[in-house]
Amino acid sequence: MDKETAPVTVVAFRAESHSPDGKNLIISLRTKYSSAERKYSVPVECLKDFLIDLQRLQASKLEHPVENLDQGVGAHQDIDSNKSGE
Repeated sequence: MDKETAPVTVVAFRAESHSPDGKNLIISLRTKYSSAERKYSVPVECLKDFLIDLQRLQASKLEHPVENLDQGVGAHQDIDSNKSGE
């Protein structure tokens, strides 16, 4: 039986610096139930892949508008209300 591990909730995700060779980005994460901040060295290529994944997820969200109808309606209402206040 496979049990999925629940994701850890991240409350802070920051870019700190580049590695001396410029191939890695030093990031820090802080989780919901810990005040400790952990630092990680992540290859820049991994972050590029992460951005591609985000774009893919966004495109998938747009391909299924019925599933996201409530979110879309709320966003349009906010935009319309901002326009009328100008």
